[in-house]
Amino acid sequence: MLISHKHKFITIDIPKTGSRSLRESLLPLGVIDIHGEPKVDAQFYQHDGAIRAKKQFAKNNWNWNEYFKFTIVRNPWVRYFSFFKYLKRKSELYSNSKLMGDYLSSKSHVWQHSGLYQNWINQEINHFRQAFDLLSSSGNDQTALKNIILKNNSQDSYYCDESGKIIVNHIAEFENLQNEFVFLCNQVGIKTPTLQHENKSANSLNMLDIYNQQLIDLVAKKENRVIELKGYEY
Repeated sequence: MLISHKHKFITIDIPKTGSRSLRESLLPLGVIDIHGEPKVDAQFYQHDGAIRAKKQFAKNNWNWNEYFKFTIVRNPWVRYFSFFKYLKRKSELYSNSKLMGDYLSSKSHVWQHSGLYQNWINQEINHFRQAFDLLSSSGNDQTALKNIILKNNSQDSYYCDESGKIIVNHIAEFENLQNEFVFLCNQVGIKTPTLQHENKSANSLNMLDIYNQQLIDLVAKKENRVIELKGYEY
């Protein structure tokens, strides 16, 4: 989550939809007043949904309606597979302390503008352990992917209220991220910087080798709202 009071916008950052690229691109500009923290119980968590963000705005006496609300969605089958690759990599790092240390050091620049590096390290180490436990207990890749699908929130839960009404102004598409980023900057009056591409999963796993029909159908049922909204297909 990123909030700018001067430019009156907030980003609702759904996991695995390019939110780190937004942070990397916007934080150096000095236009962000609130940078969501890597702690779930923080006043503003980095992956808060719009429902909680709106409540936090009310607590701070900020006018939610004055802010441009921006979020990014992604083909859900690809998004869950991205989760799988991400956790697979974290599990591998957890098994090798040197590689894990090198990884944590290499990402220090991500938080250099916020002073939240230590919080992020603590979160990452916890995620490493959770990823290792999840993949170890699942037995095979299909079961691991199924558990990931069941565990994570659907994308519409981030941008809708309790009744299912959309409460953000623009739902961007990850698949058109560069143009969507330009749109956001133009909308809120920021000179568009170069969009950084961060947090890519680096391995050769193939999505078609992991998904079976049961998993395809599971995603279709869980993510039916974003699929209908954007016309996504497997």
